[in-house]
Amino acid sequence: MKNTIKLKFPKGIKYAGANSKTLVSALTGTSSKKDLAIQLKKIEAVNDLPVNERPDIISDLSIYNSGTSLYKHILNYFPDFIVSTLPVYQCKRTNGQISQNELLEITHEQIEAGIGFLTIHPTPNRLLIKLAQRRRVPWTSRGGAIVMKDLLSSNPADDNVYIKILDDLISLAKKNDVVISIGASYRSANVFDSLDECQIEEFRSQKSIGEYIENNGVKVIVEGPGHSTPQKLKLIADYYNEMSFPVMPLGPIPTDTAIGQDHISSAIGAVILGLYNSVDIITAVTREEHTGGIPSIKSTIEALQAAKIAAHIIDIAKLEDLSEDNKIVSFREQHQTCIYGKTNAGCSRCMDVCPLQFVTSM
Repeated sequence: MKNTIKLKFPKGIKYAGANSKTLVSALTGTSSKKDLAIQLKKIEAVNDLPVNERPDIISDLSIYNSGTSLYKHILNYFPDFIVSTLPVYQCKRTNGQISQNELLEITHEQIEAGIGFLTIHPTPNRLLIKLAQRRRVPWTSRGGAIVMKDLLSSNPADDNVYIKILDDLISLAKKNDVVISIGASYRSANVFDSLDECQIEEFRSQKSIGEYIENNGVKVIVEGPGHSTPQKLKLIADYYNEMSFPVMPLGPIPTDTAIGQDHISSAIGAVILGLYNSVDIITAVTREEHTGGIPSIKSTIEALQAAKIAAHIIDIAKLEDLSEDNKIVSFREQHQTCIYGKTNAGCSRCMDVCPLQFVTSM
């Protein structure tokens, strides 16, 4: 049975998991100094959207330390959103090595500030790195790659940096009622590498680490799976459904051909996986996902709109939630028009052959 978890934000709590509406997350973050201004404008634009188009979560994935923490800005000025972070991105790295103390300090600061959840990458080990070499593209996770580089620079018997500090992270998260999301360091970068031995082994690791965290009093989200064909998503769902954690898929993207249109492909993938009861938080993927560009404000809003539609379709299956559909259909029924919000019948498309105006007493 999947858990229901509480995700806090400045104005209250939202729920994810069993019997809860599917949440949507928007991504923000700075990759260089010039990104800060547009990211601040993006947050404002997202906040100005109609309530039904807004995300529930804004994730700060900054890899550049601008001196202005986006997550703090959101918490301070936009209290309607759950905020998530990925602390390893903010760590300085010397020859690929991460300071355990610095990672713990950054995580402590983010948790104390009031985030709802943080993403960690605790699964990398030498076996998974070896298995990944058999793939066409070994890995695509930035956070996972950072942790792997640090691991390979250490003693072969050592655990990765997140496993070393895991108990401290659990204590901090438990004290502040923060959820831990287990990132997918080996999510597939293309449909051909999906559900290989490496990914299956990572599923097992996510389950084991997640159970350890939950047994110590902290709720868990599990992330993944990346790119995967529709056929394989059913099998992937079986692995997720063996876990008790809410799922936040990255994608899934069911085809590698949708370059420049991945807001569409990821929404389709989310619905497919969601129909197997394995989607609880959708990450809104923009059309720039595989173009190398920084997502614009326009494309971020477009991605949110696609993700919100996907979330609603999932909830029709998950919760039998047809309330919004019924409101639209009732309006059309009353006003004899397919145009929602238009009170007089007829339109320039159908003119005098509008089928909704054809009424018979038979």
